[in-house]
Amino acid sequence: MSTDDCPVCAELAGRIPAPGGPVYRNEWWEVAHHTNAYTDPGELIVKARRHVESISALTAEEAASIGPVLRAAVAAIERVVRPERVYVASYNERVRHVHFFLLPRTASLPAGHVFSDVYRRGRIQLRHWKLARNPATADRAAAAERLRNDDAWKSLST
Repeated sequence: MSTDDCPVCAELAGRIPAPGGPVYRNEWWEVAHHTNAYTDPGELIVKARRHVESISALTAEEAASIGPVLRAAVAAIERVVRPERVYVASYNERVRHVHFFLLPRTASLPAGHVFSDVYRRGRIQLRHWKLARNPATADRAAAAERLRNDDAWKSLST
C-alpha cells in the first residue's frame, strides 16, 4: 500500500480529521479518535507517524516508545470513559500501516471478544440504519479534549 492510498497517512496529514483532533502526539506516534462515524467516545487509534507496514519494521525509537504511549492511552481511557476493560488490538490487514485500536468495553457491552465483536458490528449496523443513536462528532470531540488533558500523558514527558 502506498502512502497515497493509505487512510492512516491521510488521517495523519489532516485530510481525514479525527473528532476533536489528536489526543496525543510525539515524534513517532499519534493518538486520536477512530474516524469511523459509528464509534463511541474513547475508541482511539494509536498510529505510527510514518508509513510503516509491520511492527517488525519499527525503528528502535518507535518500538521503545510504543509501550509507554499505549499505557498512557489506556490509563486515560480508564479514567475518562470508565469502561469495564480496554481492548488493545492491531491487525494491519486491510490498512497496512502500523496502528493499534484501543476499544473500551463498557458495562453495556458483553464481555468476551467474540460477543463483543458481534455486539460492536451489530451496534454499528443499527446506527447505520438509524435504529440506534449514534454519538455525535461533538461527543467524541469533547471526549478527545478530556483525554488530551488527562494526567496519563504527563508520564511520557519524564
